[in-house]
Amino acid sequence: MTEEQNRLASLREIINQQLELVTLSLYVATQGPTSFRGEALECHLGELKLKTSQHIAMCAGQSVTTILRCADWRGIPVRDLYPIARSAIESFINAAYILVESDAVAERAAKYVAFASWKQTNRQVGSGDFSMKLSTSPLVQDATISEFPEFAGSGNGVWTKLDVPSRFRKVGELAGRKAGSRFLAAYALVYSLSSEIIHGSPYGVKYFYQAHIPPTPTVVDFKDATGKQLEDLLLAVSHAVGGYASTFFRWQGMLAPYLAEQELSNKLLALEGVEPVLLESFD
Repeated sequence: MTEEQNRLASLREIINQQLELVTLSLYVATQGPTSFRGEALECHLGELKLKTSQHIAMCAGQSVTTILRCADWRGIPVRDLYPIARSAIESFINAAYILVESDAVAERAAKYVAFASWKQTNRQVGSGDFSMKLSTSPLVQDATISEFPEFAGSGNGVWTKLDVPSRFRKVGELAGRKAGSRFLAAYALVYSLSSEIIHGSPYGVKYFYQAHIPPTPTVVDFKDATGKQLEDLLLAVSHAVGGYASTFFRWQGMLAPYLAEQELSNKLLALEGVEPVLLESFD
């Protein structure tokens, strides 16, 4: 195999092992106590945090699995993986943020589900002559909106007013610098770039076709370059998975799986030529 193929294979192996730790976290949170490397694990999350954070984390893990299944793609199809990576990264950040914040944040997130469900069929779409109003009925709309006073008013119709960087900053402050730094890495690698690609901006299209290619590229050069973009995506989601796993296990005081995630993190650092972090306890 080429050096690039070896790196991609190593990344995929690391991510698969990270996802096993996420599966462990989901199991202990939703199914009950278990053990890992001789340590008894028991989750102590309230009902609202379970209903919100765990559903989000499960979806994020599935998105990462989708990217892994497409890791042999090359060429134009690779572009379609950017929004999936963006979704996985932000979902893991949201799940971690809900885990470490107050119960009030989880409560608002749960209430937002009902509000957003109502909003889906009671909203204004488009602008000017090309607009329409969706409503179950004027009477139902007036009656229902009073059920969500906390979401009324300009700027209040969101589940949290913190932007994404503020959310993972909060995670870092409450669950340790390790978790916060992993989310920062994931965010820096893909987040803004994926926005350009998702929205079909001129820059997003230009980046996708020209990143990592030589001055006078061939079709083969382009396909090879998309392999490098795929490596960027895998690296980003690996940091996001690690950020969530380290958040969950540290927040729940589960040392053995926390250190297991650090072992995988060190393998990732080794791929980038960075010295490993030696941990014997929580950071």
